[in-house]
Amino acid sequence: MSNDAAVERTDESRIEDRIRDSLERADIDPDRVAEKAYSFRMLLEAGLDESDAETLRRRFSLPWSFETDGDLDRRSTTVRGLGDAEREWVVASADEDWQAFENVSPPDEPTESADEPERPYPHPTPLERVTGVGPDDADRLATAGITSAERLATIRAAEVAEVLELNVLHVRTWRHNARELLEETS
Repeated sequence: MSNDAAVERTDESRIEDRIRDSLERADIDPDRVAEKAYSFRMLLEAGLDESDAETLRRRFSLPWSFETDGDLDRRSTTVRGLGDAEREWVVASADEDWQAFENVSPPDEPTESADEPERPYPHPTPLERVTGVGPDDADRLATAGITSAERLATIRAAEVAEVLELNVLHVRTWRHNARELLEETS
């Protein structure tokens, strides 16, 4: 190993000497493991101890296996922690047609009126409807994220007045008027 490679090796990519020796005894290049050239299954098949292979798999985020044929079925029986529903999904997804969708035609008639789309909440009340708030005031409040009477009714007047460099009494009056407006409309 060159000095440059030794300098580049970080604590996270460093392989413990004991595991490095085990890798070399199994004819596995430790640097290639760090480059993710080996899978967890390949390490086990080469004769590496399972706990060492698991340590390397976690440290370097090694793939379980590079094989894909039947791998999902095999893993579903060997991976610990899968529930019955997950095992059933794995079995069902082994079929080629598992993601096939039926041809669904659009309904002949729309179920909702095209004139009025469903809206789960009321339209916001414009700031200009609040007594004392003019178009310029509304623009200024909008720069602070206050774009409706509903929002104006919930603000902290002192904070808004400070941020927008307004008289706190004006902001409190607007807040009060917004609350009254909303009470009238509800």
